Amino acid sequence: MKPLEAGDPASVGDGRYRLVGRLGQGGMGVVYLGRSRSGRAVAVKVVRPELGTDPDFRRRFAREVAAARQVGGFHTAPVVDADPDGQPAWLVTAYVPGPTLRSVLDRVGALPADSLTVLAAGLAEALESIHRAGVVHRDLKPANIIAAEDGPRVIDFGIARALDGTSALTRTGLQVGTPGYLAPEQLTGGTITPAVDMFALGVVLCQAAGGAPFGDGSSASALYRVVHEEPELTAVPIALRGLVAACLAKDPEHRPTPTTLLDALTVPQRADGGWLPDDATVLLAAAGEHPPTEAAREEPVREEAVREEPAGSAVPEAALDAAPRPAPDPVRDPVRDPDPAPAAVPESVPDSGGHAPTVVPDPAPVPTPAPMPEPTPVFVPAPEPVTTPDTSTARRSRRRRTAVGAALVVCAVAAGLLVWRPWQAETPGGGAKPGGGARSGGRATAAGPAPFPATSLLVRQDTAPGWPRSCHGVIAIRPARADTPRRLIDDGACDMLPQWAPDRASFAFTRRTSGETAVWTARADGSGARRIAAIAGGRVSWSPDGTRLAVLRVVDGVQQLFEVTVADGSARQLTRGTGRVEDPAWSPDGARIAVCLEASGPGDWQIHTVDPSAPDREPVQLTRLPHPALDPVWSPDGRTFAYTAGGYQRTTTRGDIHLVRTDGSGDRPLVATAAHEMDPAWSADGGWLAFVRGPYEKPVIWAVRADGTDERRLTTGDVPEGHPAWR
Repeated sequence: MKPLEAGDPASVGDGRYRLVGRLGQGGMGVVYLGRSRSGRAVAVKVVRPELGTDPDFRRRFAREVAAARQVGGFHTAPVVDADPDGQPAWLVTAYVPGPTLRSVLDRVGALPADSLTVLAAGLAEALESIHRAGVVHRDLKPANIIAAEDGPRVIDFGIARALDGTSALTRTGLQVGTPGYLAPEQLTGGTITPAVDMFALGVVLCQAAGGAPFGDGSSASALYRVVHEEPELTAVPIALRGLVAACLAKDPEHRPTPTTLLDALTVPQRADGGWLPDDATVLLAAAGEHPPTEAAREEPVREEAVREEPAGSAVPEAALDAAPRPAPDPVRDPVRDPDPAPAAVPESVPDSGGHAPTVVPDPAPVPTPAPMPEPTPVFVPAPEPVTTPDTSTARRSRRRRTAVGAALVVCAVAAGLLVWRPWQAETPGGGAKPGGGARSGGRATAAGPAPFPATSLLVRQDTAPGWPRSCHGVIAIRPARADTPRRLIDDGACDMLPQWAPDRASFAFTRRTSGETAVWTARADGSGARRIAAIAGGRVSWSPDGTRLAVLRVVDGVQQLFEVTVADGSARQLTRGTGRVEDPAWSPDGARIAVCLEASGPGDWQIHTVDPSAPDREPVQLTRLPHPALDPVWSPDGRTFAYTAGGYQRTTTRGDIHLVRTDGSGDRPLVATAAHEMDPAWSADGGWLAFVRGPYEKPVIWAVRADGTDERRLTTGDVPEGHPAWR
């Protein structure tokens, strides 16, 4: 939650609802956290003043509010009050504590089969109530689903429809929607019925299972696949695959209704009453104790109505009809194996076939364009009528193919130039252009390509399957010229995230037991293991002088940054905000600690810095990227961050390795494939980066030069390895 700004109202409804902070902002207006006179938390949506001057909008808004107030059920956030005639107009809904489903998926990855079944039933029950009231949601997606403790809750239902036909949109012929969740009929200008919500439900369930049914939700090729091709559903457990396939049917008449879907589900009941994986409980706890922290709500529309990016989200119908069939991806997305548990629901659609292995040994480098940002609410153009007097269908088709083909060529050339940047003499790391020689700390040298590091790599090895829900991690060391790592710490606990001390005479690691999570240290040979202090978990980072560690701890339900003295375990709190802090990384000069904070709402992870000498100073935001930025690590010269772009479950940037200058500029992909990559680690000289590729359960460590060349697999054998640390 952000504080109120100058010009924000102090209350609405003649003082009935006092506004205490901003939860989000979108094309319709601003969403605030409010308090009723009794102190009850509510979400207050205040409409933009300029919309209030449009009589058509006011009439539609009043009609949609009246319909939305009829929506009940356990799985929605009901409308409790509204004034469509107010100056400005406003709407109040019940406040549901909990993170968005988007935040949960970013944190825990794919949901298990039982959680997916509860999610499917809850969303179907919510849509049943919404449709019964005569409302079509039209923007169902993880950001509009709250993962409450007792099940999913759907928010922002129906109100976006009030924007249809407003003067600003009528001029451009646009429709409301979010690419990646739009049904074929929404993309081709067909009739909008409740079936569009069932299509979006199918996409949500597939994403929650770890898949992307049509690929990148905002790309032109993905929108083409939505209209013309069958979805990829191998990530969905067998028990649910048939139902998800039915939801994603091209013909809306062939999709199930919410009631039909509910009738086909057998919902499991956990003894503790929960429905989410244990890894998500920290998000629920934070939301329960501090409602504003996790309450940012994403609006159904954004103020930026139309993007002007190449391969943007707005795709004309002609492009969907005439664009050439996209070639298969060179590397398939990694997916989880189908759930072997007995099927609760008979499979109604046969499996579409096998898929490529999760890890492909030594693939040839595949040039890929810069990843698209996560699908955000945008407007998709309605089909443009054909006005040409030419009555020949063949001639019209040839013209459309020629125009679209030319446009695709122009976009491809532009994208290639943006990636290559021949006019740019320096890379984001400060070095020469790719292929221009080796780097030292990110800078080019005349000595030729950087040699492979001669120093040893610390890794986490998984001695048994189950990560991340069941941890069997040990700390191992991989010498530079050895195929088999040697285990250093193997005490039967859950040990992970090793980090070399600056002098490499010792290392720190995170240990999780049944009683606590703590940071430990050990000598370089693994002897002398010693507990330093309790922490919340996650990565730790050494100060350059080796006397302190940046760690994470929870204070009043919020994860904060702390500095711990290695000698005695004493701690000092460095952040005190309401947002959860993640991924600390100390700068080489010791003046700053990089962390990740959610900038504009759940899931919008951006890199910030904290000054350890001024703990009361607010973190400084460095990046403002269209995708999440996680796991930042400083290059040895302090000029470049390597970081994980996107997340495991995103439909756009699906976990790539990017480089960005430490002032937040010059973002570019270093490793960007259809597989999931994360956890970058610089070599001591800055010439190489190690990283992890593959699904969470079977991670494999790879390495690549800082100029993007000579990618190689380091993990040998079948033992999964993660959390590399070169320095």
